[in-house]
Amino acid sequence: MQVSYEWLNEFVDLDGITPQEIAHNLTMSGLEVEEIEYKKPAFKDIKTVKIVKIENHPNADKLHLVTLDVGGLEKRVVCGAQNIEVGQIVPYASVGSTVLNRKTGESFELTPAVIRGVESQGMLCSQDELGLSNLQEEDGILILNRLYDNVELNQPLEKLMNLSDEIIFHVAPTANRGDEMSVLGIARELCALFNRKIKFERPVIEEKKLSDFEVEIKNKEICKFYSVGVLKNLKIKPSPDFIQRRIIASGMRPINNIVDITNYVMLEYGTPQHAFDYDKLNNYLCVRYADDNESIVTIDGVERKLVNNQSVVIASKDEPVCIAGVFGGLNSEIDDNTKNIALEAAYFTSHTNRKSAHSVGYRSEASSRYERGIDIEMVMPALYRSIELLEKYADAEFIGISKCGCDSLPPIDITLRSFEIKRILGIEIPQARCIEVLENLGFQLLGKNELAAKFRVPSYRYNDVVREIDLIEEISRIEGFDKINPEIPYISEGANISFDTKTLKKVNEIMLSYGFDEIVTGSLVGDNLCKYYMQPLDALMAVNVLNPHSEDYTTLRQALMPNMLEVVKNNFDNGQKNFRLYEIGKAYIKISEPSEDFSGVKEIRRLSGCIFGSIENALYKKREYDFYTLKGVLEALFESLGLSKRVVFSSLNESEIKAFEFLHPAQSASISILGKNKESVGYIGKLHPVLSDKLKFNQALYVFEINLDEVIFAMTPSIIKFKKLPVFGAVQRDIAFVVNKSITADEIYKVIKKSADKGIFKTSKIFDIYEGHGIENGKKSLAVRITLQDENKTLTDDIIQAEINKIRFGLEKNVNSLVLR
Repeated sequence: MQVSYEWLNEFVDLDGITPQEIAHNLTMSGLEVEEIEYKKPAFKDIKTVKIVKIENHPNADKLHLVTLDVGGLEKRVVCGAQNIEVGQIVPYASVGSTVLNRKTGESFELTPAVIRGVESQGMLCSQDELGLSNLQEEDGILILNRLYDNVELNQPLEKLMNLSDEIIFHVAPTANRGDEMSVLGIARELCALFNRKIKFERPVIEEKKLSDFEVEIKNKEICKFYSVGVLKNLKIKPSPDFIQRRIIASGMRPINNIVDITNYVMLEYGTPQHAFDYDKLNNYLCVRYADDNESIVTIDGVERKLVNNQSVVIASKDEPVCIAGVFGGLNSEIDDNTKNIALEAAYFTSHTNRKSAHSVGYRSEASSRYERGIDIEMVMPALYRSIELLEKYADAEFIGISKCGCDSLPPIDITLRSFEIKRILGIEIPQARCIEVLENLGFQLLGKNELAAKFRVPSYRYNDVVREIDLIEEISRIEGFDKINPEIPYISEGANISFDTKTLKKVNEIMLSYGFDEIVTGSLVGDNLCKYYMQPLDALMAVNVLNPHSEDYTTLRQALMPNMLEVVKNNFDNGQKNFRLYEIGKAYIKISEPSEDFSGVKEIRRLSGCIFGSIENALYKKREYDFYTLKGVLEALFESLGLSKRVVFSSLNESEIKAFEFLHPAQSASISILGKNKESVGYIGKLHPVLSDKLKFNQALYVFEINLDEVIFAMTPSIIKFKKLPVFGAVQRDIAFVVNKSITADEIYKVIKKSADKGIFKTSKIFDIYEGHGIENGKKSLAVRITLQDENKTLTDDIIQAEINKIRFGLEKNVNSLVLR
């Protein structure tokens, strides 16, 4: 946004304050000043003259000899413009004057010139050569008597056009400060920063109620207040110089007195308005959502498709005439034949206006203000201000106003405690100074005592000041954050790393140590992506984005695996065949309707991973990854987390097979943690052949995903205990046997543990599995390593052999069809 120093000075006395001081203080208070622009006329020493005679050039068909009246003196110039006539008053540059080169835009000083054998005593100037624009549409010399009445001859052009050196601040208001999108709002900031009083009174007119013009709000959530003022018998002409100059300084283009006045008031008050041609409306306007298949041709001549329940329109009884708060329609625009207007002033809600602007792909000066939030209680005063200016500068006759909705807000009263200011900021600011700052910002003091003061929030800060801490922030930014002396904070105890953080660190270390690379994917997914990887979203539990930028990103993810598979596919398609990946991220599940205390959404921390391709190193020439490779990694993970004895890998049941359609049903398992109740925490398995073929993978992909929150909850934070290392060493013995393929490792371990002497038995572990030649179909050969240790004495061969015999006997007795080898 651009705002001129001169305009600000109308609302707050800036005498004695330099532009640099203004820029610095505004920036330090939160309103960044990106640039201070010093703007002055691009021309120098240009006078007004009258054309008294036009003759043909003796040596050129397209040139004229023009005789000029320069305040009683005659000058003659050579001119090639075709729009000049005797009697016109035009700008004249004499020798020594400064103008612009039309082709390059560079400034140059006029020197004596002879053109085709005839001396030219200067030149007549177009608006481009003067660095001006939008004053007249036709090319050629600028005709001043068409723009101004009673133009004096030999008058400096900058005096006629009321041009002077201007100082323009380029500011960047933040998204929460809609009040700073106006000259008045910035002036209030300056009042507080420099302890000056605002020079502003709300305009008041004698309001007349219209009986023959109806306004209506059909959808209450998109508009809280809507009003239309009717003015008749207007005269369309250029707006006054000061309005044009300030509009140009603000980065906008003057058009005519009606449009310029609405833009002027928008810039001044921060409240957008729109003028309709009254005679094109049939005495009715309403605010509503666009209907299906509706469209509108906007003022720029572009047909824009409207979106039902997104695009907000102002409509007559027959058709839309405006995209509300965004862009006017061609079918109701002001033109040269307009005599009567309906002037709209309204409060469109921020979120619906933002969605409406996005739906048609257009963002305007008006919509940028509505998006941030305008002052609802300034809507009518801004309309009064426009009516005043239109009566004065367009000879308008004010007929009356129609309105609906409510343009007032329930009060917000906040108590500010002095001790709380000191607690938050660490410095003591006198109560009198706090009151002074807040009153200069427009907050109303309702009462005070030695300990606290009570304030009422002004309507233009209604959206961002709602709590005591907001008032403290206002005081601190105006008083100056740089006035707070830096101090080392007092720490009563050292920082503690939470158990969750320690666990996540350990998980990362383990995954990295096993050769996995971490990936980070986005939290937004689309239904198409999830369906493509055979993991459709649960619509009842979906957390949807209200205003998605793309159909591919409409919902917060419910699992990490679709994103993981997308990464795998992209890598595979780009020639990466061998890798291990993992991700720790959050999934989002809607579990209830939102309330004041709870969003209704549960965030679940999850760990997903995959192995793809083969391994090749000094130990293995080349070995394909398989189910047990990934299972071994997870077993090592759970062992390091202290959960190895409680984690169970089980075959998928019917409901799980249906839930995990993307997994191979015969090469997958669910992962559960034993406790009071057996809790399923995830899955592991091979990608389903149908999906693998669909993705054109020519090798197996093994994946897993677990609920980390459930895993961490199952862990018991323990204090590290030290115990004496055993003096007597452990021994190991191997037992091999053949069993049915249906026998699981857990069954074997349970039998061994039950059969062994608890005093000396330590662990058992399967280290070899064999199926094939020499082994009967439906059978498998297993080799188990038994570890024994007595902490009080050395185990003799007799004790060891007796223990092994007990275990062998227990296996033969308790495991069906087991045959020792």
